[in-house]
Formats: sequence, structure tokens, C-alpha cells
Amino acid sequence: MAFTLPDDLAPEIYPLAWLIGTWRGYGILTYGETVPEQAVAQQMVFDHDGGPYLRQRTTVWTVDADRSRDLDFETPGLEGFSRLAPARVWSAETAYWRPVGREEADQEEADADGADGGLDAASSRSPDVPVTSLELVSADPAGHVAVWEGWIQGPRAQVGTQAVGRTRTAAALTEMTRMFGLVGGDLMWTQDMAAFGVEELTTYASGRLGRVPGPDEPADDPGAALRAAIAADQADGSAGPRAEGRA
Repeated sequence: MAFTLPDDLAPEIYPLAWLIGTWRGYGILTYGETVPEQAVAQQMVFDHDGGPYLRQRTTVWTVDADRSRDLDFETPGLEGFSRLAPARVWSAETAYWRPVGREEADQEEADADGADGGLDAASSRSPDVPVTSLELVSADPAGHVAVWEGWIQGPRAQVGTQAVGRTRTAAALTEMTRMFGLVGGDLMWTQDMAAFGVEELTTYASGRLGRVPGPDEPADDPGAALRAAIAADQADGSAGPRAEGRA
């Protein structure tokens, strides 16, 4: 799908423009024994008000396994989102992305970053494209605030926390890192964190999201594929869809 640069976008955030829009998809949550592995539905909205920053609003839902259909990470983000039946909000967060300077990528650093495949490679630096340094602040209703630093270069970004604060009753959380990359037109992202007494960064979340083309498109409707399958089953008299709720 073609992306058009918004007319009122501040020049400072041109390097971030590819993120603007509503993205929906699916992913996995897991964190040792604390968070059992489970499929989730996800939405990220990146918008702006003309200022030199982007606002990111993220919502993650658990899914109703009995009403959701099977999918894997080869499934496009929007199609996967349409196969899931969100059950309840698992987490929400609002963050602000602010570019703070540009620099040329270092060749040795680029070679090291690109050594791995998958999202690591998609999020690695290229020596041919300037790097934009980022500062972020984020907050969630579970009682955490964080200050992040990182970079964005073309359709890839990597950020990590420099400080994490929490309320007295919030879960212990000391560090987070996130990577974002545009792969095959979908937004892929991962998060590692150190929390719940674990000192080392450990995989927590991953996702594959597609950009919503418009409010009237079927892909903008969670569970659209489920309703279509149920309608087809009812029309031919067969049993309802089998749902595993696994991504």
C-alpha cells in the first residue's frame, strides 16, 4: 500500500514519517513462569499534531481462544488481526518519539548490527543512510514511566530505557529494549525486559502488524474473518470453526 507524506508534518520528523498511521496485528507474550506464552491482538497508532514529535498509543488484548482461529508468523498482520477475537485489554501505553539529531552510520557498527537474520537484520544500520537519534518518554496505566534513547534509520528503529520509574504498587520493572522494522510492508517489533526480579533482559513480546488502509476496509474490523467463516459454516450446515488462539 502506498504511503503519502502528511502535508503538515514537521520537517524534524520526516525520518519517522513511515510509522504514521494505525497498525493492527497479532503477536506473542511470554516471560518465563510469570507470563505463560499466549497469543495476543495488538494495535499501535502513530499520530502527530504538527509538532516535532510523534505520539504512539499501543494496546494489547488477550484473545478468546474458543472464538479465534489458527495463524502463524507467516500470516500478514491485518489478516491475523481479523482472525482473532480480543477478550480483554492486557496492556496499554502512550509514548512520545522525539528526534534529537542526525549522524552518519558507522561502517563497523553497521556490519555488526547486520550479522543476524530476521528482525535483527531488518533493524540493523546501513552505512549509506543517516541515523536519526531519538529520545522517548512513555507511561502506562499499570504505574510505569520510562525515558528511552535510541535511533531510527530508514524503516527500522531500536530504543532502550535509560531510566524506569514506577509507583509503589506497580510490578518491578527495571529495563526494556525494543526493535521495530518494516518487513514486507508489515511492522515487526520485539521487546525484551528485566522485570519481576529477573536481572537480565529476557524476551517478553513480539508482534506483526499491518497498516490499516482506511476505516471502511474489512481489514480494519477485528474478527472479520471469524464472522465470515461462521456465516459460511451456517450456510452449508457444517460445525463452527475450530479455534486455538495460538499465533
